[in-house]
Amino acid sequence: MKKKIFSILQIIITVFFVYFTFSNLDLSKLFKLLKSVNVVYLVLASFIYFSSQIISSERLRYILNYNEFFISFKKNFTLYLIGLFYNFFIPGGIGGDAYKSFLMNKKFDWKLSKVVKLILLDRMIGLGVLCCILVGLYELIFLSFNFIYLILTVFLFYVIGYYLVKVIFKNQNIFWRSFIYSTASHFIQFISLLIILYSLGIENSYFEIIIVFILSSIFSVFSFGGIGIREYIFLSSASILSFSPELAASIGLLFTISAAISSLPGFLFIFSKPDFLK
Repeated sequence: MKKKIFSILQIIITVFFVYFTFSNLDLSKLFKLLKSVNVVYLVLASFIYFSSQIISSERLRYILNYNEFFISFKKNFTLYLIGLFYNFFIPGGIGGDAYKSFLMNKKFDWKLSKVVKLILLDRMIGLGVLCCILVGLYELIFLSFNFIYLILTVFLFYVIGYYLVKVIFKNQNIFWRSFIYSTASHFIQFISLLIILYSLGIENSYFEIIIVFILSSIFSVFSFGGIGIREYIFLSSASILSFSPELAASIGLLFTISAAISSLPGFLFIFSKPDFLK
């Protein structure tokens, strides 16, 4: 029941922010801007984003294997892609992580509550690293902190994350390597974002845009695939970035499209199941 309520709320939030965002844009200007984008750059951004998901899936596999839920790269990545597809394209149903947990329980006979807890741990570490990068960039740009203060801040966040994982999940030994996996995954996503910026002819304010992007990624959990919320947050940042509303919103929209393209391989595994899922 709770999952259905959350799914309904996600649908409402997604529809609301999509409507609100696009009703505040000049659609003719937006479509003209999007038509000017070279499709090659969008495909390249999607490919690079996809590679970041390979690293994220390896973070999860490392956590699972460490906790004696042994799984191969191929099986884990297949389940990871199925989860991505569910998160993007199946509103109102079971979430991607929940469905992934269900499949692991059903096909491998793994204890469901333990698997859910480890997948939650995986997500929380990824979110924690994202927050750490956000604070570091904010200090660097807006507070003019020197490099030493920046390193100390990142270290402080690392220590806090380590002990939170220790107290809540009793899995602190996996934290360092998972932290590295997360950092690598996020920075590859930033490269994908930079390619989108290049395709739009944006040549400045990169750090500020990345901060907006991180905020949109954090809040995207409240809608399906970040749809609506990501575009709204970029739209809201237009005046700060000195961009037109259409240009700002197109950054979020193009990233959403590239992420959606990257999740499409999950569709193939849902409808042409590999042997271990039959």
